[in-house]
Amino acid sequence: MNDVRLAKYARVLLEVGVNLQKGQILVLQASTDALKLAREVTKIAFEMGAKDVILHLEDPEVEHLRAKNCDVETLRDVPEWKKESLDYYLRQDSVQMGLMCSYPTLNNDVPSEKLLAKGYSSNEVRNVVRKHIHAGTLKWTGTACASMDWAKTLYPELSDEDAFLKLEDDICKMMRVDDETDPVENWKQHCNEMHEVSTKLNDYNFKSLHITSELGTDITMDLVKGHIWTSAADMGDSLVSEPYVANMPTEEIFTDPDYRSVNGIAYASFPLMMSGKLVTDFSITFKDGKAVDCHASNNEELLRDALFKNEGTRRLGEVALVSKKSPIKQMDRVFYNGLIDENAACHLAFGQSFSSNIKGGAKMSEEELLANGVNVATSHNDFMIGTLDTKVVGTTYDGQEVVIMEHGDFVI
Repeated sequence: MNDVRLAKYARVLLEVGVNLQKGQILVLQASTDALKLAREVTKIAFEMGAKDVILHLEDPEVEHLRAKNCDVETLRDVPEWKKESLDYYLRQDSVQMGLMCSYPTLNNDVPSEKLLAKGYSSNEVRNVVRKHIHAGTLKWTGTACASMDWAKTLYPELSDEDAFLKLEDDICKMMRVDDETDPVENWKQHCNEMHEVSTKLNDYNFKSLHITSELGTDITMDLVKGHIWTSAADMGDSLVSEPYVANMPTEEIFTDPDYRSVNGIAYASFPLMMSGKLVTDFSITFKDGKAVDCHASNNEELLRDALFKNEGTRRLGEVALVSKKSPIKQMDRVFYNGLIDENAACHLAFGQSFSSNIKGGAKMSEEELLANGVNVATSHNDFMIGTLDTKVVGTTYDGQEVVIMEHGDFVI
């Protein structure tokens, strides 16, 4: 990434993503492959008046060596100081940013039980951040950064250098970052366009949804009463006063399903990276709100472990609508990265719901959320179901059926 784009990328993450205010602390979590961007983000954050920048850095090669050589118990262990160090800053006037890279092949030589153990410990650390997110008190964003392993997997026909540059260029396009235009203004326009669609969905106040696709997806669900459809820079019912964009890039409009009402089968339209390996060609069957079965062509055990971990992980926590006109979908490529792929297709998530997607949710206890049909869980796993022929029909409380999406695009 050239210096012009690097500076623009860092600035849009700070000004639009976390909307950093003078005197706030930036908690920055990054891979060593994102170190150049992390340094630029730090530089601009201090120029904007940040009180401090706290960097939590992780090296994928070191973690790969740990996964190969440590036993399962050691890999599962998360020292309290590691969680407390993160929580200490998040309890203050802070914002959080993640600079995330993908490594599709790095852990191919690591046994699944060790990857599951590492996934458990990573999720424990992530739950420290989730606690503040779901309390509605944290401005946060996550974005994608290129790695060589990822680039070589996506573009095997190119040289290593050209593959890396191609991936950086694709990520910049998703992020609306180029050499000529102002990405902050680009994102303001994008947020306004997304807001228009979420406003229409909220005006309908749908009771339920029915989603189908040519892959065989046929699933119904009620939406929680008082649900809120949110999108880029829409915060829902949050305690945070300034707008922010949680995922960059983002093309989704999402809300909370009533976890008690989900029935049917959902077929994945994209492979899913779980615990460092790809789960492919999978489906999940729900009955009376709970997942009762799943199947996959590869690494089914990783999907089963995440899905059937406990009662909370068996239930749906999110339904998100994404048009096939998404610029990421238009690239016509699977990126093997959850943040990016989920913005190329409609998706569901099993596990934790968002309290900000129900009116008054940020002030509800876990018991109150559950009583209102909002799922509470220890993890959140998105999986893509959208195709070129996805159809979504909403039913209002007076029985009116409204086609929301047809042939993979919004028609409302």
